Amino acid sequence: MSPTPLHRPVRSAFSRPRTSVLLTGLAAVTAIALAGCSSSSSTDSFGSDASDSLTVVITQTYTTPPDPDTNYDGPGLNIIESTYEGLVAYQDGSDTAEIVPELATDWTLSDDGLTYTFTLREGVTFHDGTEFTAEAVVASFERRTAVDGGPAYMVGDVTAVTPVDDYTVDVTLAAPNSAFVDYLASPFGLKMVSPTVLTEEAGDDFAQTYLTTHDAGTGPYELTDVETGVSYTLTAADDYWGDTPEFSTVNIEISDNASAAQLRLERGEIDAILGNLNKTTFASLASNDELDASTFPNFTTQMVYVNPASAIFTTLEDRTALFAGLDTETIIDASMGELEVPTSQLFPAGMLDAAADDQGVTYDPAALQGIVDSGIAAGKTIRIGYPASSSDAAAVAQEMGATLSSAGLPAEAVSLGSGSVYSLTDDLAAAPDLVIMAAFPDAGHVDAWARIIYTPTGGLDVLGAEVPGLNDDLDAALATEGNDAYAAIAQKIIAAKYWFSIGSLQTTTIARTGLTGLDDARNLLEYNVLHFAALGNE
Repeated sequence: MSPTPLHRPVRSAFSRPRTSVLLTGLAAVTAIALAGCSSSSSTDSFGSDASDSLTVVITQTYTTPPDPDTNYDGPGLNIIESTYEGLVAYQDGSDTAEIVPELATDWTLSDDGLTYTFTLREGVTFHDGTEFTAEAVVASFERRTAVDGGPAYMVGDVTAVTPVDDYTVDVTLAAPNSAFVDYLASPFGLKMVSPTVLTEEAGDDFAQTYLTTHDAGTGPYELTDVETGVSYTLTAADDYWGDTPEFSTVNIEISDNASAAQLRLERGEIDAILGNLNKTTFASLASNDELDASTFPNFTTQMVYVNPASAIFTTLEDRTALFAGLDTETIIDASMGELEVPTSQLFPAGMLDAAADDQGVTYDPAALQGIVDSGIAAGKTIRIGYPASSSDAAAVAQEMGATLSSAGLPAEAVSLGSGSVYSLTDDLAAAPDLVIMAAFPDAGHVDAWARIIYTPTGGLDVLGAEVPGLNDDLDAALATEGNDAYAAIAQKIIAAKYWFSIGSLQTTTIARTGLTGLDDARNLLEYNVLHFAALGNE
């Protein structure tokens, strides 16, 4: 049984259709608010003497609540990953998706593949002072199901959560699912929430109103002040079971004005910028001796989608020629520089052994001439769509258009308005021939990527191409161990030539010199997110 793919919401690296219209207006409000106030951090950031506070600006809109059972936006992870913890997690600072203990110290799987037994960490307290026990695991599973938000599908196969004793709990599934522990480790996976808070602050919405401005987790920081969509303050939690964070206070500001954030960083008014910097801005900041500009590997992958209704790329031969004729390394270098690393793998680079999902595309400068000579594109202009919210996709689309035009195939980059990229399948005849877009997987398991990108019911198969029987293949693969089944699935998808993964976007951080622990504060599964407890001041 698969984890209910039909109910999976859409997700991408840059915008979510269920919030995008609202964000447009609020982003403007945020920009005005930030432009109208002077910084208050210039005298208390880590760069000053005897300071233990940090101020970070996220150059991306974020207006949804930092509730782990409803949040489905990347920026929110900067709050949630510092205030909540799950049973397991992906190893921070690693370029592989290694699952490690968090609030569970160990786990085993029954012989029938249905029941996971978790041994819980002792001596952990929630921020309300209550103890973390098996009761909290039961309550947390129940709340995620009851709230039924975007990430609820991750526990959709759970049929029972049963305490064995205070520090041991059984979780039983309806059917074997090799992706289950990956979904628990996911940044959007199940977090432990205080049962006491859920009871006392339940209201009529399972405490969702309360968790808009508070947290109920066990993480190294507490959420102590919120101005939704504008600023969030984290304060180091008393009695945290792990190492005490070096910064006692973290101020997170939200802004879609990268230029203003850049000026404030250069003036020493803030300490770091996360996310959404273009190649030119990143290079400019990297050349500043007062700043450290760094990148980190990420599973966020940029792809070329081919419209199955395109009048130009109708045959497998034409699509094969298109992929071979695109010098993706040159295109990425010209448009993205070190912000993106070219990939030859279908799935996010590193998810499978490279030999298992190599796309087998070798650049052939003569390949595009074959399309020209065929005459199929005569009198036509190749339209390359990209989400208007993504400057990265715009840069690549424009560079790719220039490449095609130079080869004798007139092309134009087409901005797709807020959210419209997710409704292209409503009228494929009017949709662009190609779409450039990046996405990230919810978890480090192949199923978490393949099902959303390559099946029309998954949410991010934005041009509706289809490989017959793929859902059945994925369902069967979930019941197996190892990657053999996924290598076969990869070859089917590659053979269709409707999707071409071209590069891995890198997490970027610009910080004032002296900030330590950056690599340990970043995670392969989280795009432009910092785990603030790992940071320090040299």
